[in-house]
Amino acid sequence: MSPDSEKPTAKLLRLDLDGLIKALECGAVTSERLIEVYTSRIAQFDDQVRAIGCINPEAKSIALERDRQRQRGGREIMGKLHGVPILVKDTFITDDKMDTTAGSYALVGAKYRYESTVVTKLRDAGAIILGKTNLSQWGMTRSPKCPSGWSAMFGQALAPFHADQDPQGSSSGSAIAASLRYAAACLGGETCGSILYPARLNSVVGLKPTPGLTSRAGILPINPDQDSVGPLATSVKDVAILLQAIAGKDEKDEATADIPFDTIPDYAASCTISGLENMRIVVPQSAFSQANSDPELGIAFRSAVDKIKSLGAIVIEDVEFETWRPRTGMRDDLWLDVQLRESFGEFFGDLLFNPHGIHNISELIEFIKKTPEEQYDKYDTEWFENARDAPETSQSAKYLAVKAQQESLGQDVVRLLDEHDCDVLLAPSSTDLPLDLGRLPGISVPLGFYSEDCPVVKDAKGFVKRGPNVPYAITLAGRRFSEGKLISCAYAFEQETKVNSQNEERMAVTPKAG
Repeated sequence: MSPDSEKPTAKLLRLDLDGLIKALECGAVTSERLIEVYTSRIAQFDDQVRAIGCINPEAKSIALERDRQRQRGGREIMGKLHGVPILVKDTFITDDKMDTTAGSYALVGAKYRYESTVVTKLRDAGAIILGKTNLSQWGMTRSPKCPSGWSAMFGQALAPFHADQDPQGSSSGSAIAASLRYAAACLGGETCGSILYPARLNSVVGLKPTPGLTSRAGILPINPDQDSVGPLATSVKDVAILLQAIAGKDEKDEATADIPFDTIPDYAASCTISGLENMRIVVPQSAFSQANSDPELGIAFRSAVDKIKSLGAIVIEDVEFETWRPRTGMRDDLWLDVQLRESFGEFFGDLLFNPHGIHNISELIEFIKKTPEEQYDKYDTEWFENARDAPETSQSAKYLAVKAQQESLGQDVVRLLDEHDCDVLLAPSSTDLPLDLGRLPGISVPLGFYSEDCPVVKDAKGFVKRGPNVPYAITLAGRRFSEGKLISCAYAFEQETKVNSQNEERMAVTPKAG
């Protein structure tokens, strides 16, 4: 690439989704050019981070068609995302030449009955599906030995801020890709932390919507009671724009019938710098305890609370959850085990073409055992086996009792909000919040980076979880379908702090020469 072309490319890469939409609208850039820029960026960096599973071979031809449509104008413009390249996690079924594999050889060549509803919504809005991102295989449900960000198909994904940095998961590749600006924005999925946690360690904004605000139809299920689909991007406004495009009712997903409004709110309109004024925000003592267990995070989190107060919020402290105690083993695996086994059976049973004749989780385990590429000897299938052997069904009395007890724990967030007449709960993003159990929304916003002299701390698998330049973040959580308030608060905080403007200078990865 010549020096003359590097400057405009750098300017394009600095544009967020909102800026790219405006650049496309005024003719400052074409969709074809964006595809060239993003695929070049991926070629420069992805050998170091393995965020990408595959690139859509039709991306360029679709971009050319979007450019022709834009030139003709009028009704040819499909929607707000016309010609915008988007990456999606490799659990999203796409009706094109790309496989959907969940990172496993078990699904290579599989054919599906229909495309993911949210992918179709993106296409209908004019977006280009640029490719699929790597992930924690099977959405981090196979075994505790499998590292976050590892899949048999695509290898070990790594966050870009420190050598051997844990990317968290399971939407690892989408968070890394958003951080490295491989596309205008990305989609991920979350059952328990799979958007919010990788957003934290990759210094991007991640929004986990209320389960049912966005359709899960056409996406690998884990626990349909809790599964959620949401955006990861470089700014709060970008995730708001993407949420606007994918939210809505869908007859293929009965959970979307819970949406309490006929018209999806204008989430981007919630992005105002006064968004924290008069908001009542509760910070449980367990959030401070989590922050204070790490000296640097403790100082940064207290500073964030003070900043939020200075922006007009009323912050309630010295309170605690009624029952929930983070990281004390209060989650009962029975709910997930039963749902995983039953939903996998339905998923495999619904395939139009099942390349390996797998019909249930037992047969999937046997496939993994006999397929060397799946690395059974190294990673085993412990969690799959637990799901296979779970003694209950989703109709049994014990299962229903456990589910009700777990849902009650999840409602501790709402009880705390109600008790103190608050809109939002605030905590460090590393805090174990029961958003999964309560089927509640949350948004992670970058807070800062560890200092250059921070000691390196590795997890049991040898990946760096804390060290120089590793990011940390805050999470804002709320009642079901309160995404507008969360976005409003997050945007006001982000605009005051602008933490991820430091992303590029903090990264440890360097572009490949040539």
